[in-house]
Amino acid sequence: MALFGTFLLAFSAQVFGQNTTYLPAVARTGEYYPSVEGKSIAVVANATSLLPNGTHTVDHLISLGAEVREVWAPEHGFRGTQDAGEHVEDGKDPKTGIPIRSLYGKNKRPNLEWFVAVDLVVYDIQDVGVRFYTYSTTLSYVLDACVEAGVPLMVLDRGNPNGHYVDGPILQPGFESMVGLHPIPVVHGLTMGEYAKMVYGERWMPAIKNPSFRDQFSTAGGLKVIPCQGYDHNNIFAQFQTPPSPNLRSLAAIAHYPSLCFFEGTPITCGRGTPEPFARFGAPWLPDQKYTFSFTPEPDHGSKYPKFQGKTCYGQRLAPKTYQEIDWSYLFGAYSSWKELRPDGVDFFNAFFKKLAGSNALQQALESGKTALEWQEIYRDADFENYLKRRSLYLIYSN
Repeated sequence: MALFGTFLLAFSAQVFGQNTTYLPAVARTGEYYPSVEGKSIAVVANATSLLPNGTHTVDHLISLGAEVREVWAPEHGFRGTQDAGEHVEDGKDPKTGIPIRSLYGKNKRPNLEWFVAVDLVVYDIQDVGVRFYTYSTTLSYVLDACVEAGVPLMVLDRGNPNGHYVDGPILQPGFESMVGLHPIPVVHGLTMGEYAKMVYGERWMPAIKNPSFRDQFSTAGGLKVIPCQGYDHNNIFAQFQTPPSPNLRSLAAIAHYPSLCFFEGTPITCGRGTPEPFARFGAPWLPDQKYTFSFTPEPDHGSKYPKFQGKTCYGQRLAPKTYQEIDWSYLFGAYSSWKELRPDGVDFFNAFFKKLAGSNALQQALESGKTALEWQEIYRDADFENYLKRRSLYLIYSN
């Protein structure tokens, strides 16, 4: 409960549009009870899969008469304790004894044998609405496997804390990875239910493109999204019970995440190994005259081996703020400092940067001396406008 309290209070000044009638879809039991009673189910879930009273989705489904045969766990694991990018092992839930299969280990997509004796797959995970947040990629793989197996998928929807805007470059062909599979912007403006509808409707995954698989899937029950209550894209969603991942432990961090995560592909830390990951950034080589805030990363529950462990970093601490677009000034400013200093042995870009950016274009814009404003004009192109039009076809909530 202490972490929960910190999580809420850290962003209390920025909780706008909070609606006391909000309910995650899992709490709207009457909307899906007939679909789960007596069924053999696989549940894609983690530590965020909670009802408002704190009951876990898996326990709730069991109480409704469902036979939960397996849990399929995304990045950070079923209980949400693994580091970002850390291999997640198969295992068994100590509370229920239910087998846990990892979707962030040797398998990213469920194997077809996992569906033996499974009548339904249920997905219930709190996402943050950003392309490189891997829970959405996991959903794409699960949906595609469900289509091929002919087993229906039910998405229990939740609000999107970055769902009030859309921004960032569209991912280009050839740059697909676990941190981005589809031609969508960095901030895509979709709940996971809407995202699943778009992935299915646009035929973005291999099995979904196959008409015979789609027919079999549709006959079995297809894709069903149970909407949450009291959410829309016009207000900022800020109702959580637990951090969605170990390093997004404040509402401020969730808001800053789309603007700061590009630093993961550079020699700059986003504050992992500090009390405020994704609410600060820095590096030992950044000039302390310009970047006056300092901190020293150390191992903690969100990062076993943080970048620049034990070294003093100079950077910036970010106050809570509301975004209507990505703030590119952090990245462009830091690159400008690197370009002026040219610190020995420090390359600014690593191989991960282009995966996060979704193309070569952002690196090229930085290297060619483009300003942040010029960069925005580059990526807000016909592809971006087309995405906005396509997105509107799949919205469940007003915008």
